[in-house]
Order: sequence, then structure tokens, then C-alpha cells
Amino acid sequence: MISLKKVSRTFSLPSGDIDAVKNVSLKIKNGEFIIISGPSGAGKTTLLNMVSGIDLPSSGEVLISGNSIKRFSKNQLNELRRKTIGMVFQAHALMPLLSAYENVELPLRILGIGGKERKNKTEEILEILGLKYRMSHRPYELSGGERQRVSVARALVRKPEILIADEPTSQLDSVNTEIVFEQIRDICKTFNTTVVLATHDQRMKKFGDKLFNMRSGELSENEDS
Repeated sequence: MISLKKVSRTFSLPSGDIDAVKNVSLKIKNGEFIIISGPSGAGKTTLLNMVSGIDLPSSGEVLISGNSIKRFSKNQLNELRRKTIGMVFQAHALMPLLSAYENVELPLRILGIGGKERKNKTEEILEILGLKYRMSHRPYELSGGERQRVSVARALVRKPEILIADEPTSQLDSVNTEIVFEQIRDICKTFNTTVVLATHDQRMKKFGDKLFNMRSGELSENEDS
């Protein structure tokens, strides 16, 4: 599903070059739940940005289903993120004037999906995440855990093949962190979604099929995963 071949990313700054990701090779199978753990500044976000096509490597290749995304046009990259990749970020990034239902439904509207199908898909994912009774509430009326679960629902409502999650629970307490991780794991098993998730919380490694550690731009597999 996802293959990284000797991927590196260097940022050139007036103060000197920064090697954010160094010679990373990784193969992720369809349906696997991969957790990348490491401190802030380790290169996790840069790596996820290259997997999702937001950024491109300075050297090496990122392949999705055998296709090198560095050869994609801008429109092809946008299409990849619209249809194949769902994304969850540290901040929920919900539209403040839209209800939970409307926030989750929005990606389906953008794809031009009809009203009845939109309604069915939106209510289905909100119910799975335990949010159906909160779907008419706006973000400011929801708890932090509920807002992040709405963000997860928005990313998964299209049933993407791949979910990229960058520190999705960094602003949550330990109880809500467990809930969100469990729900991501269970939903993605149901949909056979491939998950690449970055976190600094080592306690969450139990949810992944494989755990990798990232330090100073270098990736290594955790021997205990």
C-alpha cells in the first residue's frame, strides 16, 4: 500500500541546512496500523507530510499503491487527498459555525455525493463514534474529546484507504486519548483502512500493529512492537 524508499527531506535555511528526515525506508501493508513515536522535532510531521503528498522528499521516493507521488501533478495530489487519504491533525480544525453533522458531511459535499447518501454516511460514522446524539451541536458546545472525535469522523466519512494522523490526541487527557485511539483502531479494522499515526505518547503503542521510533530524522522499528 505505502512504500518509502530511502526518503530524505532537507530544508535550506540562512543559518544552514536542516536534515528533518534522513534516509527512511518503510513498507506498510494494506490495513496495517502503524504508530510512529518520538519527541517534538524528531521529524514525524515532515515524514507524514511526505506520505500524504503535502511535501515532497529531497531524495528518495514515496509510493502509494505502486505509484510514485513525486510524479503526480498538483491536481493528482489534490485528488489523492480528496479520495484516498483522510487526515487528522493535532488541532481539530473544525468549522466553528457548522454543526458536528455539517463538519463531517462537508467532505462528501465537496465530492458531489447526493443528499441521501451523504446523510446515511454521515450519520453512520457519527453513530460509530458515539456522537450521533451530539450531531446538531457546534464545536464550542462539545468537549475537547468530542471535537477530536468529530475530526476523526470527518476524516473517515469517505472511507479512505489511508488515514494519516499527526498527534491527534496531543491536546486530550489520558482518558480521552485512550477513547480516541481505541475508536480509530476499531473503525479502521472495520473499514480495512491503513493507518499511519504519529504520537509522542509511548503508552499508546499497544494500539498499533507495528511501532516505530523517530529520533533526529531517523526511523527505527521498536523491537517490542
